[in-house]
Amino acid sequence: MKKILIITERRADFSRFKPIIKLIQKDKKLDYNLIVTGLHLVKEHGYTINEIKKEKFKIFSKFKMFDKNYFRKNDGAEMVRAIGIVFTNLSKIIDKSKPDIILSGFDIAANFAISVAGAHMNIPVAHIQGGEVSGTIDESLRHAMSKFSNFHFTANYNTKKRLIKLGEIPNYIFSVGCPSIDALNLESLIDERVLKKKFKIDVKKFFLLLIQHPVTSELNSTKQIKESIKAIKESNIQHLIVYPNNDAGSKFILKEIKKANLNHVSTLDLSEYKSLLNGKMILLGNSSSGIHEASTFKVPVINIGSRQDGREKPKNIIDVNYDKNEILRAIKKTTSRAFSNKIRTIKNPYGDGKSSRRIIKIIKKLDLKNFNTQKKLTY
Repeated sequence: MKKILIITERRADFSRFKPIIKLIQKDKKLDYNLIVTGLHLVKEHGYTINEIKKEKFKIFSKFKMFDKNYFRKNDGAEMVRAIGIVFTNLSKIIDKSKPDIILSGFDIAANFAISVAGAHMNIPVAHIQGGEVSGTIDESLRHAMSKFSNFHFTANYNTKKRLIKLGEIPNYIFSVGCPSIDALNLESLIDERVLKKKFKIDVKKFFLLLIQHPVTSELNSTKQIKESIKAIKESNIQHLIVYPNNDAGSKFILKEIKKANLNHVSTLDLSEYKSLLNGKMILLGNSSSGIHEASTFKVPVINIGSRQDGREKPKNIIDVNYDKNEILRAIKKTTSRAFSNKIRTIKNPYGDGKSSRRIIKIIKKLDLKNFNTQKKLTY
């Protein structure tokens, strides 16, 4: 039996790990240990550890990554200190778990820490969705994680090629797709009346969903979220705003959201998010969900600013600057019949909803006995 160690910090990585863990639970040749930290343990961000418990996933270990000081200062230095807390906790947890392989993912700090820890402790590391390009600190974290990992599960062939250019071994790079699509496909739809009561949204009519995270390299600029809020107010379209992640700069975004007195929630679970995606949604902001998942549901996306710069984007996405007027013009365009017709037949370049099965199949075949974790460039 192969034991897989996984860490989750926030809704973004949990949604991708969820369908993988479900498959591990059903497989007699696999087992998992799950570490829970980060925003999952923060009340203001929804205390989403309850979602993990609701799924009846066994939690091997949990620890707090963020304290009151983190949210009070909310700067780059506090992000570094939080990663340090993860590193400090992981060595003992990994020693206790004794995993055969670590499954890390994406571009999130706790997953970065477990990739580095695994490499130092000579445990094979498999990384999901390396090779992608984006803005903010995520870009650096993602590529660094790839260099600490032995195996790679990429979203498509373009990202696989990029990892080969980074000097990774081609035979250890597997193009499987993005598991967040799998996660959404597994969820049930919520009745429209329930959604209307909870979120004050009629999903049969056009509505705006704003998810806008901070960009860590642009902390000196404060206009980003203000322009988005102005556009929502002037659009006169029903709306819902979801809290950002907790990266440096999120404190200012949260303050502006609350001050605007607009319709907002701290978080959405996967079934709620899928149900909204199935309505007449226009997704605003800079979430990677707009890039990875929205095209599967033929949802228009207005991608604001630089956070997703460089990512491969399907035709449902309109890029705009931090500018109220540009956002309003994009909203008008996405509500047109012509745009609806344009995106009706698009294919998602990030997968078909079967990536979790591919990942599990490959992990089962990996020969990890006496595996040499030492890495070298291929050129």
